[in-house]
Amino acid sequence: MGERTYPFSPQLLAGRTALVTGGGTGLGRATAESLLRAGAEVWIAARRREVLDETAEALAAETGGTIRAATVNIRDRASVEALAAELGAPDILINNAGGQFPVRARDMKPKGWQSVVDLNLNGTWNMTQVFGDLMLSGDGGSIVQVIAVVGRGFPGLAHSAAARGGVLELSRTLAFEWGPKLRINCVAPGPIVTPGFQGTYHPKILKSFRGVPLLRPGAPEDAAWAITYLASPAADYVTGEVLYVAGGQQIYGPNQALFDGDFHEREGPEVGEPAGSEEDGR
Repeated sequence: MGERTYPFSPQLLAGRTALVTGGGTGLGRATAESLLRAGAEVWIAARRREVLDETAEALAAETGGTIRAATVNIRDRASVEALAAELGAPDILINNAGGQFPVRARDMKPKGWQSVVDLNLNGTWNMTQVFGDLMLSGDGGSIVQVIAVVGRGFPGLAHSAAARGGVLELSRTLAFEWGPKLRINCVAPGPIVTPGFQGTYHPKILKSFRGVPLLRPGAPEDAAWAITYLASPAADYVTGEVLYVAGGQQIYGPNQALFDGDFHEREGPEVGEPAGSEEDGR
């Protein structure tokens, strides 16, 4: 695709502060960069301070913007509350921190289920409620939740599908409860190529994502720019929405995290052959 021109004005978010969780790497880093280029002052937060510091230093040099780093474990309510006491209310909150691993539902261990749900659902809730309360007590603002392509099922990622779908419905609920002072929207990235994405999926699965309608995986800035739009005044009349940034994966194309053989054979009836009969009880 070559080098792409940044699409927003450098004054779009001037005078606004933004907090990005999971901001040290991948999509979070790209989002922090985009918000900086749009004029916001940015905090990035995650668990690994050394990664955050490296990212903050690099992005400050690249953009000339103001960026700071803070540590947080979003699964730990006390850690989130400590971060809120340190930072106060941002104008923009980007709940990007999350993660999952592919596994068949029948093989999933209770600890694996709990870990992914705690991170993607409970962690997002901790950040949303704690910082949302501060924002509602102040000038309001915008919250953007980074989820995943939901609505088609997510074979191989049952834990993440449940958690991400929960965040979507949570956000729709809060858009009503917390409007008009706070806007809350979701961005649902599809096959966006980041180190974390490549580390999660088998190379053959990554190739299969070329089967989406736009015939290519996305780049981190594709999702980061969508997040920037929803966080900005350009989306002032948008709330309770989910914006898919997935090359059309939400309507067509592969969306499973494991091979068919990891589930069961999927050989249906021949064309013209009935799928069932009275003898089958169907």
